[in-house]
Amino acid sequence: MPDHLHLSLWLRGVPTLLLPATFKKVLDEFPFSKLRPEVTLRVLALDFTEPPLLEKEFDSALDTGELASSAQDFLHEDAAFELEAHWELWRWDGEWSLKPSPVILDVYGPQFDSPTGEHVKLDLGLEDLFLPEENAPASLRPVQSNLRSVLRLISDLEGVLTVEKKMLWSDSGEDFLERLTMLQGT
Repeated sequence: MPDHLHLSLWLRGVPTLLLPATFKKVLDEFPFSKLRPEVTLRVLALDFTEPPLLEKEFDSALDTGELASSAQDFLHEDAAFELEAHWELWRWDGEWSLKPSPVILDVYGPQFDSPTGEHVKLDLGLEDLFLPEENAPASLRPVQSNLRSVLRLISDLEGVLTVEKKMLWSDSGEDFLERLTMLQGT
């Protein structure tokens, strides 16, 4: 099973009261899919094993203010806000085309049991979308475009959040940038 690519951000001084504002900033900077605009918002408590406190689908144009205010009622130190959505990435399906790709955006309260203690985590999709594909002709350009999308997103998030530390990693736990650098050398 292919690994997913994740972006984790640790923020400086984010009190619980600012969780919805932080969530809104992440949503405002994220390049949501115009081809598949529907999203699902979940509010979780304690950890991922608990059932959601709120699960709400939005199937029209995205209003980040409405999403953030939906989460506002669940403002607790042990809460997490999660959004399932899509963004457009180049994908190989017999030919290269720009298609909606699943993404999950999480913002964690300080007492929520997050995977590595981060405050913000994005599951950016399958790692293969960001690595050159042996079986896909001319895969370098589309993959570079997908990587530029990730780098632009990181830059945009750093522009609105007080990022103390960031990490781009795969499910295997490998540092993705190191892996990409090794591939580039071969």
